[in-house]
Amino acid sequence: MTDDHVTALQDLTLADLTPEEVREVYDRLLAPTFRPEELMTLDEVRAAFTGPQAQPSVVVLQGGRPVALMLGGWYADRRALLLTYLAVDPSTRGLGLGARLVGEVLPRWAAASPGALVLAEVDDPRAWPADATQGDPVARLRFYGRHGARLVPLPYVQPSLSPGAPRVEGMLLLRLDATPGVPGAVLGAFLADYVTAHEGPAGLEDPVVAGLVAQAAALDLDDLWPVDRWEDVVRPSR
Repeated sequence: MTDDHVTALQDLTLADLTPEEVREVYDRLLAPTFRPEELMTLDEVRAAFTGPQAQPSVVVLQGGRPVALMLGGWYADRRALLLTYLAVDPSTRGLGLGARLVGEVLPRWAAASPGALVLAEVDDPRAWPADATQGDPVARLRFYGRHGARLVPLPYVQPSLSPGAPRVEGMLLLRLDATPGVPGAVLGAFLADYVTAHEGPAGLEDPVVAGLVAQAAALDLDDLWPVDRWEDVVRPSR
């Protein structure tokens, strides 16, 4: 990245922006990058990231235009931080903005709750082939692998994010932090809290979810898999 590019970049949070600017960020970065079933609505983004209890966010501006975005969410009494969304304008991907956000900003967020799990959801290449809109899932796994990610060997399913929306199968769960000795119960608590936050308590009554939470709680989180073992992860049974 050249000095000119560095000086042209400005980091803000969504809470620093006007409602109109938040809409621009949503329309320019989130809506084109994520499938509708895995995307919060504009109103939900505003409520979660600009209100008095705002979740962590960073927007990178270049010349006043949003070019990169990372959003996070705390769960399980701040024992787990989920990298909710990461989006980079294709025209600026050569600047290394995604690497800077994951490698520098995300650890600063996690430091607010020492010892917290840091997690991310990514597409399983077996379910989502590379395309111009969603990108290359294998390349994305390699990207996170370069940042120390390890694969959580679970038949992971993303919860339904809004009433009527389906759960998202064909996903993998990654651990991005390297804190030793975190018990599997914390991962189980994250999954239970994540599902409850979006589906309500009834979501935990689903045998699929209950089984996933139980499996997570039994894992040795110091013995996770390298990301290149994604083909070995059992896929959810229908």
